[in-house]
Amino acid sequence: MHDIRQVIPENGIVALDNGMYKIWFARNYRTRVANTLLLDNALATMGAGLPSAMMAAMLYPDRRVLAVAGDGGFMMNSQEMETAVRLKLSLVVLVLEDNAYGMIRWKQAVDHFADYGMTFGNPDFALYAKAYGAKGHRIAGIDSFGPTLDAAFREGGVHLVSIPIDYSENVRVLVDELRAHEKAKA
Repeated sequence: MHDIRQVIPENGIVALDNGMYKIWFARNYRTRVANTLLLDNALATMGAGLPSAMMAAMLYPDRRVLAVAGDGGFMMNSQEMETAVRLKLSLVVLVLEDNAYGMIRWKQAVDHFADYGMTFGNPDFALYAKAYGAKGHRIAGIDSFGPTLDAAFREGGVHLVSIPIDYSENVRVLVDELRAHEKAKA
């Protein structure tokens, strides 16, 4: 959140897909201007992040626009990278890689269901972006994350930045601490 907030100005737009990261954005990403954090919260529609960001980039070509999607949600509409390139949009797509349908997997684990069919393999997202005529970047260490995002925005055009993500902290923060809080209230 900190690095993203550093490269997105007050009027910059972040369009979220649906996944575990949406909880963290909702809790920690402070907006300063109305309609600068876009999320579909009603039905948790996977695949909405990139098209939402594309429309934002069309409406506000002078603003920084960032799409944030998990690898599962991104792949549901990833072909729209071609449309974004063809329309000569300027936006950055951040793909968070956990090689799974992370939120569904997490919810099933919390309820002690078997982990079945929730993981998958991914393409090389940097090469995938290049196949559509966009620029692709893979983050190897967190120190390069903010500078890579900023450089992509400065260059303009369509960029995809992929970064591996570890959701192990979710159980402690979203389950254990909440359960302890509820027990303390009882």
